[in-house]
Amino acid sequence: MTNVRDILNKYWGYTSFKPMQEEIMASVLDGKDTVALLPTGGGKSLCFQVPALAMDGICIVVSPLVALMGDQVNALKERGIKALKLTGGISFDELNTLLDNALYGNYKFLYLSPERLQQEIVQNYIKQMNVNLIAVDEAHCISQWGNDFRPAYKNITVLRDLHPLVPIIALTATATPEVLEDTISELKMELPAIFKNSFARENLSYQVFKEDDKLYRTEQLLKNNKGSAIVYVRNRKGTIEISEQLNSLGISATFYHGGISAKDKAQKLTSWRNARVSTMVATNAFGMGIDHANVRFVIHLQIPESLESYFQEAGRAGRDGEYAAAVLLYNEYDKIYVKQQFVESLPTTSDLKKIYRTLNNYFQIPYGEGEFSKHNFGFSEFCKTYNLNTLLAYNALNNLDRLGIVQLSQEFGRKSTVQFLISSEKVLTYFEKDITASVIGKTILRIYGGIFEMPTSINLDLIVSKTGQSIETVITNLKKMERDQVIEMTLQITDATLTFLVPREDDKTINVISREVEALNRKKAAQVNSVLRYIENTKTCRSVQLVSYFGETTASKCGVCSVCKGQASKLSKKEIQQLATQILALLEEAELTSREISERLTFTETDILKVLRLLMDSEKIKTNPKNQYYLN
Repeated sequence: MTNVRDILNKYWGYTSFKPMQEEIMASVLDGKDTVALLPTGGGKSLCFQVPALAMDGICIVVSPLVALMGDQVNALKERGIKALKLTGGISFDELNTLLDNALYGNYKFLYLSPERLQQEIVQNYIKQMNVNLIAVDEAHCISQWGNDFRPAYKNITVLRDLHPLVPIIALTATATPEVLEDTISELKMELPAIFKNSFARENLSYQVFKEDDKLYRTEQLLKNNKGSAIVYVRNRKGTIEISEQLNSLGISATFYHGGISAKDKAQKLTSWRNARVSTMVATNAFGMGIDHANVRFVIHLQIPESLESYFQEAGRAGRDGEYAAAVLLYNEYDKIYVKQQFVESLPTTSDLKKIYRTLNNYFQIPYGEGEFSKHNFGFSEFCKTYNLNTLLAYNALNNLDRLGIVQLSQEFGRKSTVQFLISSEKVLTYFEKDITASVIGKTILRIYGGIFEMPTSINLDLIVSKTGQSIETVITNLKKMERDQVIEMTLQITDATLTFLVPREDDKTINVISREVEALNRKKAAQVNSVLRYIENTKTCRSVQLVSYFGETTASKCGVCSVCKGQASKLSKKEIQQLATQILALLEEAELTSREISERLTFTETDILKVLRLLMDSEKIKTNPKNQYYLN
């Protein structure tokens, strides 16, 4: 293994490996199919990059993350390593040139998305290449039981057909035993060597608090934070509101979500990484591949939909090995909401049959036909035409996509966005020159607040109905405003393109996948229930709970999570009685939240919460809908 040590030192400047990296590299260099399950920050990328450099030929890297591809390719180039990527939005000529370079230019790495593998030209070029290794990043995406399943990942096996003797390395930070088994099967791996490092993070304190005033708790956590922080919220609007509130409290923050432009994303990420702002308030679009070592806090303000996604997001804290905290704040409504959104809105087999029939009727597909026919698809118009429940329909379409009945383009669910670039006074002056632009522009300004501050999602159909103009006129005027640098916009004429992958057979089509539909629904319900059990279990170490979920049975208590710290706080019986008496005395005067009680007493918050639970268990106190405690 001298060779890989030399490579590690030459290109990365390290003199030693992280746990298990060296063994994984040895397996790859022996030509074995290999699975690497390493926690976030465990150094997965080096496990394929270093051995690929030790062998002749080029390594094909399949990744679902365009941003991560760009980061890794740039990092390799900075080290003098020849690497390139195939992303979306490039012309056929440019694609041809890049593939030529990969074939003849002595490149060591070719990064591409699973969708790119569907292109015949890409497959033909790869067949001619001297491929030394196939690396599948975020490999759990190939398993339909995985949290981030992507149907396009099923196409990765074409690489095994093109180069049957080349070893595959599959890398992931989140895979339950069930997902791992399915991933190995789907990738057609042959007796793979499996390396699984402990998912336990000694420096990471997992904390869960029931909190009625989440902003106050977040302020307390972040006001003296010397490093960076991530605050996760569920929707785009929340990212803006929370970042504004944190800024008003003196905590520098910015926001990040899927609706902002690539340019804005890059600028916000750079500001955060360079510590110009300390806190990134984000949806889960701020996801895999965000590599920043100095994150001291990851705070979730709502309950995540699965422990897989929570573990991955929480794992972005403390990647430098220093103490960090992953904090989940919730209230009773959050528990109801997560069930409503992710369990109660799951489509049954009957729902799928209805949506599938309706889709075929909408596009007038004759029975027995329609295979591989492609259509522009406006989701809002589709739901409006048939008076469908939008959340149920959205989940049904995603399931049909996931199970190979239809294929939705990546734009599905995205909206057109507009942001005005000049002041309101200049906008009004601009409108004076054009009556039609004035009608359209002023209508947009009336409907959408905050459109001067940030890119704002707009509903083209609503603008058409409010203005009385045709869709063509609205789009023409918006494009003219963009050319005149009055606005910046991303335009989605339709929500997606939809391709039917099988001939229309109505109920028969869905009957074939009915078992999978039911299994997927059970899986999603089980994921949500696992999160709720994690939140409600105040007896077992948080770290132990999490790593046990991923099949690790030998982990010991971490000593730093909210459960361990709570158990370490040993109040005597006398102290418990004193604290209980003081709490009951306070509640005789008024109904109070746990925060208000903590502010009035000298005991620690952990001890106060512990005694409040004891008083609740003995039915001496109860809580009202405002999360205030009162005497029973």
